[in-house]
Amino acid sequence: MRNLFQVAKFEFKENIRNKWIFAYAISFFLISSLLIYFGGNESAKIIASLLSIILLLVPLFALLFGSTNFLDSLSFMEVIFTRPISRFHYYTGKFLGLSFVLNLGYLLGVGIPVLLFTNPESKLLFLSIQLLVYGFLLNLIFLAISLLIAVLFLKREAVLSVCLALWFYLYLLYDLLMLGISINFGEYPLEVPILLLTCLNPLDLVRIITILQMDNAVLLGFTSAFFQKYLGNTNGILLCLSLLTLWTGIPFYIGYRFFAKKDL
Repeated sequence: MRNLFQVAKFEFKENIRNKWIFAYAISFFLISSLLIYFGGNESAKIIASLLSIILLLVPLFALLFGSTNFLDSLSFMEVIFTRPISRFHYYTGKFLGLSFVLNLGYLLGVGIPVLLFTNPESKLLFLSIQLLVYGFLLNLIFLAISLLIAVLFLKREAVLSVCLALWFYLYLLYDLLMLGISINFGEYPLEVPILLLTCLNPLDLVRIITILQMDNAVLLGFTSAFFQKYLGNTNGILLCLSLLTLWTGIPFYIGYRFFAKKDL
């Protein structure tokens, strides 16, 4: 365990000074500040706008940052594995170190505007804090996926292409697919297929869990309305959180298994 924490500490120190982390935090700070400051008392609109920005930027940055960081450290791995350190400790330590850096940048970028410009007694503060938590989960999920992709391909061009394609599918094409299914097969019972398809997109899970707690029917999409109707708010939220946890653990485990067998 000592080696694991040493790797995590090293990764944190090395990457906390990364210029892209500063750009990440500053971008979120400016966007969040403008949305909250000029949003007035329209908490639903502010949260919906923040949610859209988070779903756009967090997965994209985590995928690119995690995968490129892994590829850049390949030569360092050749050196470090000459020492008595297991691949599990290195892989887990790297994941923890990078996740601390990503979440710290995200916390500073979104958390500070929330504290500065939000009324402590308003519902906006409560929902904004929840968005912080969901952003943390998204950072963990897509960091785990980014390491898995990097381990599988190892070549920068292939890794970046897969990361961008995955982000494009989850952020845009998935919604078009769900819309097409609901339009073309609306006369059939779609409850089970929609539930299964929803489980395959962590972005949609975060969107659903946020909207369910806002109780705003105007913002409910097809999958969100399904969760509210058939699972209820509490059960729907618990199910989404459980699925998000699986989305973190499964890619991490698969990535480690490939990493343990990979010839570096």
